[in-house]
Amino acid sequence: MQTTTIAHAKLRLSESNVRKANGTAGLEALAASIAEHGLLQPLIVSPSSGKKTLFDVHAGGRRWRAIGLLIERGVLPKDYAIDVRLCENEDAASREISLAENLIREAMTPADEARAYKDIIAGGTDAEAVARRFGVTVRHVQGRLRLADLGEPIFAALAEGEITLDVAMAYGSTGDRERQLAAWERLSTSWQGDNPQAIRRAIAEEALSADHPIARFVGEVEYLACGGRIERDLFADEGEGQWLDGDLAMDLATKKLAFEAEVAELGSKLAWVKPTLATHVTYDDTKELHAYWPRRAEPSAEAVARMDEISDRMTEIAEIIDGPEDGDDVEALEAEYNALDAEHDRLADTELLIPEDDKPAVGTFLVLGKDGQPRLLETYYTTAKPSRRSSSDGEMVGSPDAEGDEPAPTASLPRSLEEQMAKDRRDVLALHIAHDPALALDLAIFALARDHAGHFGYGDTGCTIRIADRNEPSGLSGIPASSAVTDLEGLRAALPNDWASEEDSFASFLAFRALADDVKAGWLAYAVSQSLKASLTSGTHALAFQTRLGAEIGIEMAQHWRPGAENFFDRIKKAQILGILGQFDAEIALRYATAKKAELATAAARLCAGDTIIEPEIKAKALAWVPAVMRFDGFPSLLEGTEGVDAAAPDEADDRLQDDEEAAHEAANQNDAGVPTAEAA
Repeated sequence: MQTTTIAHAKLRLSESNVRKANGTAGLEALAASIAEHGLLQPLIVSPSSGKKTLFDVHAGGRRWRAIGLLIERGVLPKDYAIDVRLCENEDAASREISLAENLIREAMTPADEARAYKDIIAGGTDAEAVARRFGVTVRHVQGRLRLADLGEPIFAALAEGEITLDVAMAYGSTGDRERQLAAWERLSTSWQGDNPQAIRRAIAEEALSADHPIARFVGEVEYLACGGRIERDLFADEGEGQWLDGDLAMDLATKKLAFEAEVAELGSKLAWVKPTLATHVTYDDTKELHAYWPRRAEPSAEAVARMDEISDRMTEIAEIIDGPEDGDDVEALEAEYNALDAEHDRLADTELLIPEDDKPAVGTFLVLGKDGQPRLLETYYTTAKPSRRSSSDGEMVGSPDAEGDEPAPTASLPRSLEEQMAKDRRDVLALHIAHDPALALDLAIFALARDHAGHFGYGDTGCTIRIADRNEPSGLSGIPASSAVTDLEGLRAALPNDWASEEDSFASFLAFRALADDVKAGWLAYAVSQSLKASLTSGTHALAFQTRLGAEIGIEMAQHWRPGAENFFDRIKKAQILGILGQFDAEIALRYATAKKAELATAAARLCAGDTIIEPEIKAKALAWVPAVMRFDGFPSLLEGTEGVDAAAPDEADDRLQDDEEAAHEAANQNDAGVPTAEAA
């Protein structure tokens, strides 16, 4: 192997080069480096077997292409000669050299790159010049320079590969090394040490994000005028960055919100309005108070008629969206649905009727919306103990309805969702039957024999063992298959199917008889499982037999079906989702009270799937939750509130009274539709 120079035009890429993907990524940067520094490493070539005047490039193909790019642009002359190392063995040697170069070469680490950029700039150049010389963006150079300014233990961990680039960048979100190191001491040895989001939150604890509700409320101009400091990331626009003097911002916001609360108190004619620098009220805010449900004036006849029209139209839109046809403008329909929903709420928001005796104690809170705008909660509280006297209609004044205000699911769910839930529940039951040939045999014999035993098929079992049409409901379209369906398909695929390939029915029967008993039992179990109709515990698809059958088997529905965004939460109303979340934890419902429907559905789905980091007690509730109509154990789900709860025994009256008061207190928090959302749980 000898070193020489060969003109660029006499070189071509070798077909034996192991690098077959010749993308353009990084080619500009390589060309810029060669233009600035020259070719630092020679190409490895051999004489071409096809043309004696040409040479094949076995190693350095990207460098050859980058030089070609410079020649095209006139940066280098057309006859530019390239340093090469000439290899005479063009087969094994060239392939080995190419493989070795492409595998052994190691890219510069971000830490090394950061040091190099810092040293170059220390020599008197700037980030723009470095970016031009190395063919990278100015922002890339500035980002690496920010890494070079990390605290020593953090930079050392990056250099040693102990932390990832994302983690290092999270620490570099502030140039204040004291804050970097404080976060490092707290998190580097904890389970959140490799979580960039947790690191950024820890660094920002003493500061406020410029888009924080408090920052939006105070305003950047007022904050800066009072001596506040703002640290902005690279290329951050006005209104972005971190407010470093969080205490100052809090003080300004407290005074400003207190004034707004005084104005709101006068305007609302409430006894009190308490300002709270948060997007929701907590238990500590309300623990000395009692929930208060004021009456509202009855809507006018015109309003009631319009509300009925709105409800009917919203139902129509929901059904169209569930199964859209060609020509349906789904986006326009969703916009119409949201507008109608808002109009319905406005019509229902009639005047509050607070008795004169109650007025001196009734008030509410003034909180901040996510947009930084103050807003009154739509939940009310009283400083007096709620009256136990009955109103004219028999309800306790200031108390919630005894049976809760959450409607039964089947009374308010879209038809297609109810159908899909019935199918999903049926599939879980079918999966258990398919796994239990003995049960399947009993069920099959029972279904067949009852016709001959004087127990003529009343059709109350939901088992169409005659393999008649199951009248399968449509359900939802475009959703992923449930785990039960997938498992059933797996069972079916595992069963031998050769016997069914016989064209003659009797020959097929003989082949089936020759199967092992366990295989025939497997086919029996699967066939019986496919005879089941879709069912729920109540409503149109109610089948008590299947509910009791599932209970006999001991099916834990939550282990087989989870409410997701597509198959459940997207299909129900926002208030229903908040009601479900409130049963897990009132704080979570409050945080999401003004979230958009899509965000709320996604958060609820993640919570019920166990994909959210949260307290173990709340997580356990979420993982166990299933709509009551889908359960097999006969117990009411959290969605139904207090329906089906027996009356308290006399000796339990005092305990139940205290529990009712606490439940009412929490319900007031969770059912507040006007509370703005905060961060996801």
